[in-house]
Amino acid sequence: MTEIINTKKRDYQHNGPVESSDYNSRVEENYKDLVYLYNKANVVDTKLSQAFERVLKDQRFITLTIQDLQDRVAALEAASNTLSIHSFSQLDYATFVGTSFAISGTELLTFDPIYNVITLPKVLSSSYSKLKFGSPSSGQVIPDFFKSRVDNSLSGVDTTGAIIDSTPLYNSILDLPDKVWKRNVITETTSPAGAQIMVYVAAPSESTGSLKTNMIKINPFPSFGVDVISIEFTQTSNPTLTDSDGWKPLNVKGLYNGEQQAIGKVPPGGWQTIGADTISNSGPLAFIFADTDITAIRFKLKQRNYFSELGKYIYTYGLSDMDIRYDKYLPTGKMIVKFTPPNGEVISDIVNVTPKIYNVPLSQISSAFSYRVIYNDSGTYTLSNPGASNFVWIEVTLNMLDDKTAPVLSDLIIQYE
Repeated sequence: MTEIINTKKRDYQHNGPVESSDYNSRVEENYKDLVYLYNKANVVDTKLSQAFERVLKDQRFITLTIQDLQDRVAALEAASNTLSIHSFSQLDYATFVGTSFAISGTELLTFDPIYNVITLPKVLSSSYSKLKFGSPSSGQVIPDFFKSRVDNSLSGVDTTGAIIDSTPLYNSILDLPDKVWKRNVITETTSPAGAQIMVYVAAPSESTGSLKTNMIKINPFPSFGVDVISIEFTQTSNPTLTDSDGWKPLNVKGLYNGEQQAIGKVPPGGWQTIGADTISNSGPLAFIFADTDITAIRFKLKQRNYFSELGKYIYTYGLSDMDIRYDKYLPTGKMIVKFTPPNGEVISDIVNVTPKIYNVPLSQISSAFSYRVIYNDSGTYTLSNPGASNFVWIEVTLNMLDDKTAPVLSDLIIQYE
């Protein structure tokens, strides 16, 4: 819609001469402006309604998840003399500027607070998305080669013939807060299987000329209210986005099979027991893996929860800010994390430091991770233990593996005396 005002300023005085044609023109201009303002207000109201609905549904599930996370952190740190990373404020670089422990900007590990991803320094100029395109003048655009498909032939209420209220699937790759792929399944009854769907998305190479991929991001909607059952990829040329494309689990090596703590940290669908690695009530997900040629991905979503409205049951699920990427990383990087014991306790000695890195096999953790303990001895930062400290810092170093996997640090657990 045009932003130009139609009504023109006129210099007629009160009771001054006026022609009927001019009067008619002014009325027509007023009418056009009123129609424009009405349409503009309607567009804004629609956007506000969509954004408000998203906030309400996200908020319901986030509230439950926050309580769960608080309980988990409390349980972890209630263990004898154990600390973990629980706050962004623990990442402490400024303290060591000008000291021998200072970390340069190019050495600093990359930290993404949305996905809780700590990994190697990223080379932005050599990193790119395969789905997100735009320019400063036109903003983000949907590429002509974006291809996707949904398969609702699974068990549950989301089946052929169900009443579906859905926004376009391409909304899932847009960055705007009022744009989300939202699929409402409206039913007369509930189902123990909930609503399930398989989503297929091609990983185009038209703009980059390469199939190389090492990162996949998905944000289930509502946040912390949808189960992610599996994430798979195919290397088939010109994939049909059907079951016949020859799919492999993204966690093709079955990393950390059966370890409950790894759920949500490894892509689901790769463990020996089907469904054992399902991410229940999933938040934003980002998985980094070794450079892999990928032509398409697919993932299975499930909504077990529903809203009741006017005697109907509404199952809502979808996605936002989805991406398939290749990110270039430097071979090594560092960060410093501060740990403070609770209740005024002091640290006499660091007994053990355990990194939580789930995209690297346990046998290769020693190659991907190393650390140093930094103490404050009467104002001097040192590696020598002064005997008793109110807090300590752990300097973390991450290294890329030979297969180009950038290790992802999910947490750091320290045990102290």
